[in-house]
Formats: sequence, structure tokens, C-alpha cells
Amino acid sequence: MLALLRSVLVVLIFLAPPLARADELVVLLTPRSTPFSALDENGRLSGFNVDIANAICRELARPCSLKALTFPEIIPEIAAGRAHIGIANFLRTPERERLVAFSVPYWRSTSSLIGPPGVVVDDLAVLIAHNPVCAISDSLQMRFLQEHAGANAGRLQALASNQAVLDALVAGTCRVALMPTMQALPFLQSQVGAGFGFLAQPRMDRGLGGDVLIALTQGDKALKEGVDRAIARLIDSGEHERITRKYFPFSIL
Repeated sequence: MLALLRSVLVVLIFLAPPLARADELVVLLTPRSTPFSALDENGRLSGFNVDIANAICRELARPCSLKALTFPEIIPEIAAGRAHIGIANFLRTPERERLVAFSVPYWRSTSSLIGPPGVVVDDLAVLIAHNPVCAISDSLQMRFLQEHAGANAGRLQALASNQAVLDALVAGTCRVALMPTMQALPFLQSQVGAGFGFLAQPRMDRGLGGDVLIALTQGDKALKEGVDRAIARLIDSGEHERITRKYFPFSIL
């Protein structure tokens, strides 16, 4: 009987799924935000933020599991303790600071209105009244639009990702989009984006641009210090700039 029990235990151990390493970090990125992060048909993530994530994990000397979630899901997952790091081009807001900690900056951003040439954007309220305008759900860009929409807030379209915003522009369901300039640029340089352009100067006011940060588990001082040191080392060593130039024709620091 004892031999039989040992045999059963061996089988159960063999069949059991491998346990996650205790020191493994779960890193969340967006699946459709080219050139920052994109998930292909084989489940592989690639892009600037993905390379930065892998470089940070190497600096920390810790194993990382990279997972894709939509932008609005990432901070709640970290706040709930189901992930440690979120790399999705976050800007600091009081609401987000109540849920997560943030790293030092790892690049700087602006936001831009894009759409077909000839669209007049002198008055944002008038623009929204006469055009369906879109942005990412729960983003600073969407909040900015909502502040100006007034009675026409119903014309705003809140979408799950920057790629969804670009898809809506191409499909014509969204005429104008407000989105991070750096994510609009590759689209505008592409063949599919040839019929669109920047409609005004990039903006940094009202939270539409500034320091871009990595979201971290709140209260984990060691993790924050480690990520901050890793970012500093990547910048000082030139590795950050090397990664940047794979995706952008200029520095984004």
C-alpha cells in the first residue's frame, strides 16, 4: 500500500503545473499600441515598451512574465496585487497615485489632434459638436475632451487602445482623434495614414503631456528603488537611446 501511495504522489507531482517563481515579476503592457507594444498572432509582444521592460528585468536580475491587457485594465490589476509593473505610457494623476506607485520618468510625451486635412480646430467645443472625436477610454486625453464637450459629450468615442482609435479613423467612425503624438507619428508616416495629418500643434498643458512613468505596486519600496536605478543605468549607459532609435528617428527623453 505504501508503495502504491508513493507511485500516486509521483504521478501527481509529474502532472501538476509548474509553480511560478517566488521572485517573478508580472509586467503588464498594452496589446495594440504600436510602436510601443503590440501582440502578434503567435502571442509575442514587441515594441519600445517591451524592450524597456526586458532591459529593466535584466538590470533587476529577476525573471519577468510579460502579459498584455488593455490600457484601462492595467492600473486596477496592479492595485489588486495581481501584477507588479505596468508599462503603458502612464502620466501621473492624483487618481492613479491613490492606486499605484510610479517610477522616475523614462520618456516625455505630448498629445496631438489628428484627422483629415481641412478640419478646423480653433474651438474644441465646436469641433466636437460637428465631428465624432475619439480617444482611449480612461485616458487623460479623453478626460480633456470630456471637459470641453459639454452637451455634446455623446459624440465622444472612448476606445480600448490607441490602435483602436487609429482603426476608427481609417474606418470613418471617428473623424478626429486626440492621442499621444509619438503613437500617432508612425501611423501618419504609413501608407494607410497618408490621408490624415496633425491638425494643430502638440500639447502638453492640462495633463496632455509630460513625464511618462512606469506604474508599480504601491508600498513596495525595494521594487521602486530597483526600477528607478534600472532606468537611470539604461539612460547613463546609452542602452535607452539604442532602444529608442529602433523605433523613433529622434530622442524621446
